[in-house]
Amino acid sequence: MVHFPGRLMGREAETAEIAGLAAAAKAGTGQVAFVVGEAGLGKTALLEVTAGTAGSLGMRVLHGAAQELEQQRPFAVISACLGVDTKSADASLARAGEILRGEGRYGMPGGAGGAAESDFATVEAMLGLIEDLCAQQPLALFVDDLQWADSASLLVVQRLLRSIHQLPLLIVGAYRPVPRGEVDRLSQSLALGKRTVLELAPLTPPAVSALLAGLCGGAPGPRLWRMAEGAAGNPLYVMELVAALLREEAIELRDGLADVTVGSPVPSLTKLITHRLRYLRDEVVQALRTASVLGAGCTVTDLAAVLDRPTHQLLSIVAEAETDGILRDAGDRLVFRHDLIRHALYDAMSGSARAMLHLRTAQALAGAGAVPERVAEQLLAAAPAAGEFLIDWLLGSAVPLTSRAPAMALLLLDQALALTDPADPRRGQLKLYRAVAQLSSGRLAEAEETARCALARTHDPGWEGPLRWIIVHASFARGRPDLALVEIHAACGSSGVSALEVIRFRAFSALCLFALGRLPEAGAVAATTRRAAEAMGDGAALANALHVLAAKRFLEAPGTEALELARHAARLTPETMHPAQRIGLQLALANSYMDLDRRQDAQRTLAAVHETAEHTGGAYLPWYHLSCALLAFHAGRWDDALTEVEAGLDPGEHFAMCRALRAVAALISVHRGRQTDAEAHLTAAAAATDSGTVAWFYEYLPLCADALADEARGRPEHAYARLTAAFDRGVGHLPGQLILCFLTPDLVRLALAHDDTTNARRYAEAARRRADHSGTPYHLGDAHRCQGLLARDPDLLLAAARCYHEAPRPLSEAHAYTDAAELLAQQRRPAQARALLDQALEIYTRLDAQWDAARALSRLRAHAVHRSARRPRNSARHGWEALTDTERIVADHVADGHSNPEIADRMYISRRTVGSHVSHILRKLGMTSRVELATEVIRRKNLDRPPSQD
Repeated sequence: MVHFPGRLMGREAETAEIAGLAAAAKAGTGQVAFVVGEAGLGKTALLEVTAGTAGSLGMRVLHGAAQELEQQRPFAVISACLGVDTKSADASLARAGEILRGEGRYGMPGGAGGAAESDFATVEAMLGLIEDLCAQQPLALFVDDLQWADSASLLVVQRLLRSIHQLPLLIVGAYRPVPRGEVDRLSQSLALGKRTVLELAPLTPPAVSALLAGLCGGAPGPRLWRMAEGAAGNPLYVMELVAALLREEAIELRDGLADVTVGSPVPSLTKLITHRLRYLRDEVVQALRTASVLGAGCTVTDLAAVLDRPTHQLLSIVAEAETDGILRDAGDRLVFRHDLIRHALYDAMSGSARAMLHLRTAQALAGAGAVPERVAEQLLAAAPAAGEFLIDWLLGSAVPLTSRAPAMALLLLDQALALTDPADPRRGQLKLYRAVAQLSSGRLAEAEETARCALARTHDPGWEGPLRWIIVHASFARGRPDLALVEIHAACGSSGVSALEVIRFRAFSALCLFALGRLPEAGAVAATTRRAAEAMGDGAALANALHVLAAKRFLEAPGTEALELARHAARLTPETMHPAQRIGLQLALANSYMDLDRRQDAQRTLAAVHETAEHTGGAYLPWYHLSCALLAFHAGRWDDALTEVEAGLDPGEHFAMCRALRAVAALISVHRGRQTDAEAHLTAAAAATDSGTVAWFYEYLPLCADALADEARGRPEHAYARLTAAFDRGVGHLPGQLILCFLTPDLVRLALAHDDTTNARRYAEAARRRADHSGTPYHLGDAHRCQGLLARDPDLLLAAARCYHEAPRPLSEAHAYTDAAELLAQQRRPAQARALLDQALEIYTRLDAQWDAARALSRLRAHAVHRSARRPRNSARHGWEALTDTERIVADHVADGHSNPEIADRMYISRRTVGSHVSHILRKLGMTSRVELATEVIRRKNLDRPPSQD
């Protein structure tokens, strides 16, 4: 499309609108626009002109264009747009490139995403990179041809749009309305205030007339105008028509009018484009056909490799193609002036010729050391011509391809298996790679089935161990440790499994037994395996054995011995251990510290693991956020806990581990008297199907939330029935008397309210046994509170409150004060009761626990005890006073110009958590952007400074 200095012909309104969005983004409030239109209407030209406008405003401008060939390559367009490369001198780009490679996620169940999903680790890396770029300079991303964009790149855009208003960021994407796909749904699903959709219409007759005049040097004459009317206002069509007429010298300029010398029918746009190609030399056309196979933006080096010609010999060919309007200058890349030109070249070849050219291209790219995804794209297009090359290439490249693009790997592996004879010795290895790709994609049942079939047919003893491990991990990850246990027993009895592998299988069997609640067997197997692993010097087996011994000990007798086992396991980092397993051991240790009131140790452990958890992803990411949420919840930092819940829900839903996160949010909502919010979280938790084995260990949280909600609804009998049944029958496979011991004070309280003294004593005894083992303030507090409620002894309840204060567990401390106050009121000691009520209310106010405060007041009012003179409450929900300590620290970092990833590194928390904090801060302050927040922080700091003495 022709554009003149400062304007684009016929698109002045659209240009002005995007320019306004760019100015707003430059000022700090992010904007997004989608440009929609048929091919040839000027989308690309509009992006080019407005990109220049954004650059003139001082924004950093990045360009990208999706390619039809790359639709199955995860993160193809967004990584190209951002310049992600492991070899980059920029540390952020190199780090994102390393995460994109995904080597640490290979073989981790669900870790690499799937055909329709994307691994969260790489999504987080891309989002973090964009936030870093925005912190350096206002950023504008212009992405063309989004109709061809891969799902992973669109997911990154979707996630960006959630918080784009916070950033100095402009996103402008262009796409065709047909075929309707993900990008169309994305652009239409956003709230009206968060996106602009510009639907390009055909040019108006005056605009077409002006375009013709600009191209021909004079106003269009009648014959030219009649021909131009056939273009239906499509500017590309008009331009190609004029270009063809000029090449044929069929336009005559006379008396200021440009007209055609002879009348003729208007050819199709495709014929006009083909007409342009007729004027090129044969070697240029051949090179362009090869370039059309490589894709819309290959490099001269790529083309030279495929044509097997020196790069310098192609420079004249490229220059000729640019001169004739086929290619346009785009640095080191060969970009067709329009994708329709590339399609015309591509479609002109026969299907068999295209397939052979794709194969030759794949071979050349592989020989040149291209990343496996690029080779895979060509091989997918070359089928079935790929043949032997496909099989041989996969045997050497399946591992890195699966790490980066498991869906592509699966497609090619299926093709390769279809090409091999059942007796082909390579078939076993291909089957193994297929099972691993399915495992990495989260297709667990399919991975298990593939491995079983391969195991039944393989004659190579070297494949038995790896195939059995796939079955074990797939079964365990989908919540079937019983099936994993069956497979382990078969593996240990097989002569094809080495003695070392047998020890590792037995160590994992202890984990399966523990997950099934068979604690005595789990402990016995773990103890035996521990000795064998130590004798063999195998750290991987030893870590699993110690992990099980520590977890079992924590349930039965929490204390120093259990903690030392957990610490020993976490210190083991053998090369044979998958990186994800080390994350699991660290998270288990953090939860152990938490239970023993070693809050700082728990914080340090979580801080040390946060970056690895983000880069690895999988179920470990929601587990990390859940651990952080529980730590904050117990310490009374409920807003921080909700922030961690929010940060963990996306990966939690993706990896089937969101019920516990929802339950934490529901507990806080009930305590704060926000019953509608609580019901929403409980409903979402009930609808979720958390199938992962790790999630089982936190099923007590939804139980607690449901029971507390029962009490809030005025149905304490339902809460008591729910908790007593779980205490006696267990939660899932786990024994209730061990995993629910922390609920003993509530069980005693409810039992006494139901005149169930016998069971109340039983619950109190369970609390005493736990406290005797650990001796920690929290556990001692539970024991004292249970006994105080039973004995109706306010002194024991005050001792409990002191223990809770030392732990610290502020909510439990307030409950103990309330219980003691009620007993003192019943003993006609109102002054002391009022003092304790005030202490409880002070804590409840600090927590914003309105429901607990109202319940405490009601219990004491029944005995004619009221609170002292009402004190000013400091539980604001809006304004500066509503910010938590953590939020104030984050706000200071924002004012210092740090990006979310930089803040995360400084505070040793995750980038997602920082993002949630920033969103909460802006919402509390009624702001929309980081610029507004930074301005306010700086203003307040200036107000706090003493006046100058000058």
